[in-house]
Amino acid sequence: MEKKILVFDMDGTLADFYGVEGWLDDLKAKSVRPYATAKCMYDEVELVDIINTLKEIGWYIVITSWLAKNSTKSYDDDVRQAKKDWLEKVGFPYDEIHLVKYGTTKANCTRKHGGYQILVDDNAQVRKGWTLGDTINANEDILEELKKLINRG
Repeated sequence: MEKKILVFDMDGTLADFYGVEGWLDDLKAKSVRPYATAKCMYDEVELVDIINTLKEIGWYIVITSWLAKNSTKSYDDDVRQAKKDWLEKVGFPYDEIHLVKYGTTKANCTRKHGGYQILVDDNAQVRKGWTLGDTINANEDILEELKKLINRG
């Protein structure tokens, strides 16, 4: 059976990062506040239930998210920790995580797995450049699309 992989972006896809007032000023000041305080884009219980169901039917869950643009190694380390803490706080289940430099081609992070991969991302350019399968536009309700995957089995 072919491996089924769901690859999730975080900022603007799972975490309402851009809804945090002053997020850009915080990034410029090398503060992790937006990463730490962002609310989940969806009802956390429903999202986690859907992801757990997908895992039960064979989906492998990957987080692939960019770090801040023009950052330092120290700030990258802080952002990585803040993002991992956020996922833990929400209870988001995942099998693998890639927190990579801004602009990294996301397909390069999971290409080694092969199989059928779906990217869930809010960035149209990133979705357009995805070469490993399908994409889900995170500017729309991803829960409905994820439920369709459950129904397909």
